[in-house]
Amino acid sequence: MAETPSIAAVQRPALHLVVAGPATPASPDDGAVEGRHPGPPLPAAPPAPPGVVWLPGEDVLLLAVELPAMPAAQRRAAIGFAVEDRIAQPLDEVDVILGPALGPSTWLAAVVARNRRPQAGGARLLPDTLALPVPAAGWAVWAGARVLVRPADGSGFACRPTDLALFWAAAGAPPITLYAGDLPPGMAVTARAALPAAIAPALAGFDLAQHRHGAGQGLPRGLGALAAVLTLAVAGHLALMAADVLALSRLSASREAELRVALTAAGQPPGADLDTSLARALAARQPAGQGGFLPLMAQVFAAMAPEAGHVTLRDLRYDAAEGSAQATLDAPDLATLQGLETALAAAGLAVTAGAATTGDGGAEVQMTLRALP
Repeated sequence: MAETPSIAAVQRPALHLVVAGPATPASPDDGAVEGRHPGPPLPAAPPAPPGVVWLPGEDVLLLAVELPAMPAAQRRAAIGFAVEDRIAQPLDEVDVILGPALGPSTWLAAVVARNRRPQAGGARLLPDTLALPVPAAGWAVWAGARVLVRPADGSGFACRPTDLALFWAAAGAPPITLYAGDLPPGMAVTARAALPAAIAPALAGFDLAQHRHGAGQGLPRGLGALAAVLTLAVAGHLALMAADVLALSRLSASREAELRVALTAAGQPPGADLDTSLARALAARQPAGQGGFLPLMAQVFAAMAPEAGHVTLRDLRYDAAEGSAQATLDAPDLATLQGLETALAAAGLAVTAGAATTGDGGAEVQMTLRALP
């Protein structure tokens, strides 16, 4: 059976999955497993609930993605770049759609090639793998002319029956809850269950037909990537600051000493300012090839820390050639912005401030920031 890859290859922990083009109608033998007697044609997908159109799992990749705490708008902006290294197509050829939360810091993301998404005619468009509930452990499997799989992390994929045993073995032979059909020889069923009558309530607002934003859509590729890196860096830094303040208010001096020992053991000896040391350690753990962006941001955020809650970073653009960041900052008044400019200069940054404006009870200024040699 010929396949036209829409997302060429996906690397999962202990599982390498090829996501192919749309499933073609199967002949009775396509869904047959060795040793099974020929019979009536097997169904290609579970029945769709009212008002739902299934998108074949071969045309949409479901991933479980870890994200730091951040506002919903920032999650939507960052989700594409958070999965970029897990897909084989360029981001400008796919839509990466943020789904519901799977856990405290885990989110469902759907990756759809832009030429593979049909019109839903007003109905909700969902991957047919979402017909399966998320299992407590192992895999949930629906076996028909095609096989639908949802692992315990909440992700999902579809494959041919002849490929299922290979993927299962590569994933470490997880326990299987079977919702329909039969498994190939050598694959044991841990439990059998009936499909839920409706899809999970958490998916109530999830609709691939309505969410057509792509990662970095409308932005030049470099600026989109830097914007996503900034979103993750800002969210991660602010989360660390909040955790640090809470820890200092509740933990004894011995806990602080333990943190300093841990940083030293990790090759990041802390200085007098523990928050700045944590920011530098975070920057040091980022992948290579980011140039001077993360070190510059570490200096900027450390200088902004005393003004947390008073100054808002509304926009930021990074010029890799110049090694400079252009930031638009909001504050309640001009005095706060002037104080921040002084703090940034004292932190060892070259600061060029534009004309500040006031209005609607606040003040705004654009600053160009560079690290001093």
